[in-house]
Amino acid sequence: MNSVENKHNLLIIDDDIEYLKILAESLEDDFEVRCASNLQIANDLLKENINFDIALVDENIGLEKGSNWIKAQQNADNSPTSFVLYSGMATEEAILKGLECGVDDFLAKPISLLTLNNKLQHLIGYQEKISEFENEIKSKENVINISMAQASKYGSCMQLTSKLNHCNTYDHIRNEVFSYFYAMGLHGCIAFYPLNEQPIYYSAQKGLCSPVEIEVMELLKIKPRLYQFGSRTIFNHSQVSIFILNLEQGTIDTDIYIDALASVIECVGARMAFITYKNSLVSVQDKIKQAVNSTKKMVEISKHHQQEVMNEIVQKIGLSFHVLDLNVEQEDYLTNLVHETLKKHSQDDINFLEVIKLLDNALASVDQLQSMSLEQEQVTPSLDDEDELF
Repeated sequence: MNSVENKHNLLIIDDDIEYLKILAESLEDDFEVRCASNLQIANDLLKENINFDIALVDENIGLEKGSNWIKAQQNADNSPTSFVLYSGMATEEAILKGLECGVDDFLAKPISLLTLNNKLQHLIGYQEKISEFENEIKSKENVINISMAQASKYGSCMQLTSKLNHCNTYDHIRNEVFSYFYAMGLHGCIAFYPLNEQPIYYSAQKGLCSPVEIEVMELLKIKPRLYQFGSRTIFNHSQVSIFILNLEQGTIDTDIYIDALASVIECVGARMAFITYKNSLVSVQDKIKQAVNSTKKMVEISKHHQQEVMNEIVQKIGLSFHVLDLNVEQEDYLTNLVHETLKKHSQDDINFLEVIKLLDNALASVDQLQSMSLEQEQVTPSLDDEDELF
């Protein structure tokens, strides 16, 4: 026998008052019983917001059919959880009609009170199993929803990592990280520590960091790669820090963000190292180009100067033949000397041309490197909606 606190609510509907009393008395020890001699009284009881576990309904209630009432209750507010229909005719048609209207069990008159009680108790057990099953389904759906939400957060992190791999400036990195913040509802700052340059600080909410935010990041950048205090978490790298202001400890989302941002900080650091290397390479290229151009100018000047000197020598020697009283042997000697000098000068011209050719090739190589670098900067991946993860 159930205690009063554990009794289930039972509604009995029958237009036979005496039979109604018999059923109620036989079941009141195990159920909290309410009776209705017609469907109007039954409807009024339902309006009292009593949560009936079972409605025990006679098929013939005056001129109305219990099966029709049960069918109308299937989508009604505050309807009983289960229905049991009984009838004086246990024909195949009556049983099929009961199934069609949505009953959970069918009984034929005369009803054995013991059988009736057992059937109702069995139906309560059936309800409890259905409830357990529904709770299990809800629990699994909850787990699935949580898993999908976690997958979505990890997917967003993977997208961010992919985008960071195509960033070529600090501003570009900042914009991608802050876009991720906005999408995930995170508040925070980012600090860049470029080599041989002053640190750069940005806030996702305000654009620029406040003095206290800068001071905190300066203090915490010497902490380990991950450092938490209260709802604040900082992720450190030698060249960058990401400071999150609203990560509550002990939540699933926080664990996800910590895992994600621990990967992001390494990706940002690696990208900054690449940008530093790239900028250094560009600087070296510029210096090489400047040096080659200067060398070319010096070679051209030297060649021009040498040509002027040789022209002057040839001119003066030619004039000296008319002034000096030379014999034939002396003139031949001087003529051969001029020829040998001019021959040597011609070889120097060839060497100058070779040097200039090598310098031109060096300039062309530097220009090609700079062109390739520019093309790489201009190629940025575009993610369509269909490409987005999760």
